Amino acid sequence: MITKICRRLAGVAVVVAAMTAAATGQAGAQIKSPVVAVVDVQLILQESKAAQSIQKAATAQAEAYGKEIAPQEEKLRVADQELARLRTTLSQDAFAAKRRDFEKQIAEVQRNVQTRQRNLEQAVNEARQTLLKAMNEIIGEVAREKEVNLVLLKHVTMTFDNSADLTLAVLEKLNVKLPQVAIKIPPKSGK
Repeated sequence: MITKICRRLAGVAVVVAAMTAAATGQAGAQIKSPVVAVVDVQLILQESKAAQSIQKAATAQAEAYGKEIAPQEEKLRVADQELARLRTTLSQDAFAAKRRDFEKQIAEVQRNVQTRQRNLEQAVNEARQTLLKAMNEIIGEVAREKEVNLVLLKHVTMTFDNSADLTLAVLEKLNVKLPQVAIKIPPKSGK
């Protein structure tokens, strides 16, 4: 029991010493009182011109992929119907060979679709990282301009004064600095 108390006192002494050193500052700097603001990152990631450009480009690319894949899917549907028709006229071995060829075609189309989806997801993620980096830089700029030294996410704060909300200032600057982010899809390889 006494050793526990001694350990706690030693721990408290270390914390007090650290706080005292921080308060007096080894270089003479004082800890400033926090000036707190909030930013609604989710709103910025939905409403900014850059975020909307990413979404628009991703949707357009997904639609283009869909148009590209549609003829292949139709070809597979016709081949499946033909295979079903041939089931009664071919020998078991011949039918099994045709079935294997058909399954290879399906697998190839599925690989193609999955590769396209992965490439699109990666390109969108890279574009979002560009957006996040720019947003964070602008949050820092606005915070310095407003002499704020602590910025919190709006969705994790319970209450705040609306004058502490930097969201619109950040959104306006972001829309000027980064009105658009292109998504860079790697070129098709192979077919």
